[in-house]
Amino acid sequence: MSRDLQLDTMRLYRWLTHQLEDWGGKLVMLTGRTCAQSGAPPAVSIASGTTLALDSDSAAMKAAQRAGHLDFVVNSLDEALRALKNEVRQKRPLSVGLIADVTATLAEIEERGIVPDLRLTPETLQQLLPAADEQRFIASGASALRVIDAALLATIPSDDLIRRRWIERAPQFLREARSGGRWIWLSEAELAALAAQGVAPAPH
Repeated sequence: MSRDLQLDTMRLYRWLTHQLEDWGGKLVMLTGRTCAQSGAPPAVSIASGTTLALDSDSAAMKAAQRAGHLDFVVNSLDEALRALKNEVRQKRPLSVGLIADVTATLAEIEERGIVPDLRLTPETLQQLLPAADEQRFIASGASALRVIDAALLATIPSDDLIRRRWIERAPQFLREARSGGRWIWLSEAELAALAAQGVAPAPH
């Protein structure tokens, strides 16, 4: 896994939207140690989906909540399902962390007949290989990042909802995306158009 959480999140968001453009109304389950800190909950939220992160490590889950990766952390499956049910129905993003034994809770979920639309493990991100079209634009602060984001949105086609959603929602669901820079994937023509505006990515 890379050490850049925004990059990890972008890669997983890109992978998710390759499977399904809009995850509104879908439930993604994450299981395993540090799953809530992998960038997966923000990626799912940016794609409009809901997340149930399951981990027995209470310290890791609470740290993920403090970092803004999870909206809520609860201690019972009933609490988690109550929080998620309405958001799934309304097709609104929500990420809930459940502190519980993974094996026992998965068995209970199966007994209840609950079938998530996708299940991910911490190994998922490790399988997402770097792509040649990934670019990072470095910003010295929040105002500079707004200029970069505005240039990107002006360059990316208006019907490219996936990339536009990434730029617009990443700062909302991922604190690491609010300053410092922006990861995005771009074509050579788009890079040339940005260069004409004086906006260039960091060298690889």
